[in-house]
Parts: sequence; C-alpha cells; structure tokens
Amino acid sequence: MEGISGALIDHFNNGYPAAFTSLYHQFYPSVFFYVKKIVTDVAQAEDITAETFIKFWNSRGHFENEKNIAAFLRTTARNASIDWLRKSKKHKEWASMFAHLNGVDVDMEFNEELRAEVLRLVQQEIDRLPPKVKRVFVLAYIYEKSNEEIAKILSIQNQSVRNHKARAIKQLRFSLTGKEMIILLPFFLKFGKF
Repeated sequence: MEGISGALIDHFNNGYPAAFTSLYHQFYPSVFFYVKKIVTDVAQAEDITAETFIKFWNSRGHFENEKNIAAFLRTTARNASIDWLRKSKKHKEWASMFAHLNGVDVDMEFNEELRAEVLRLVQQEIDRLPPKVKRVFVLAYIYEKSNEEIAKILSIQNQSVRNHKARAIKQLRFSLTGKEMIILLPFFLKFGKF
C-alpha cells in the first residue's frame, strides 16, 4: 500500500487547504467507521467525524508522519465518541461501554485498527469505481442500507442494485489482488454476500 508522502504532510503542517482535503479523503472512511462502531447512530457519527477533522486542521503543524496523523485522529474520534455517549440520555449504558473502551483489551484495539486500515485501503479502490457503482457500494456497505432502500434512493430497480453491488465487489477483489490480501480477507468475508 502506498503511504502518505512527507511532502503532503509538510504542506498540511504549513496550512495548505488542498493538503488537508487530500488527507481528509484518505482518512475519513476509517475515522467514520471507527466512530460509527462506538456511537452506532450514523448522523452522530458523521458529526463526530467532522469535529475530529476540524480539530485535526486546528492542530496542523505538529505531525511528523502518517502514524502520528492516524493516532491523533483515532484518539480524538474516540474521546469525542465517549463524550457523546456520556452526555447522551439515549445511551443509559454508557458507563459500561466507557469502561470497555478504556480497558486494556489489546486484541480489540488491534482488530479495530486493522478494520480501519483495511477500510482506508479499500477506500482508495472504491474511489476508482464508476460513479453509480460507487454510490450503491457506499450506501450498502458504509451506510448499511438495504437493496430496497438503495433502489428507492437512486430511483433504480432492485436488480440493478444487486448488479452494481456484485460489480463493485468483483472489481474490488480484482484490483486488490496482491495488495495485502490476508489483511483484506475479513473485509471480504463480511461484505462478500449480496
């Protein structure tokens, strides 16, 4: 997998908006996925993710490499998610979840980081999909919409949704052949069904 260039990080640190936009597009899917796993509410996950990137922009000038950026985004998103759970009356069990999230469960931490990294890698290939295929894929696997919901949103037939999903998975499998396929296996096991 291609890493983030030092020049891009330098440009971001120096306040270039285009560098921020590039980093935003590369990291947004993994941050959103991570937040959504904690708060479960899609709209709230989008808000927390947006706030995370605002804090990221406001902290420019302090990042040395891709690992620093990923750690900052993850920690910021995690803290914001926990704060939201703490304040939310809808989540009466926040205390137990807070304890779970702050526990020293290395396996869980590794699995979440692995999922986030897989999603980031896959996002690069998703961006290369034809526009309608990409839209169906995102609605199905990021926003977890049913085939019927997607058909209604996009004003297409249910069979077209299935065809677009199948095409997306086929194209992703093909384009990712040879790119850390062992790491991507859990992704395909989860999303390989239509």
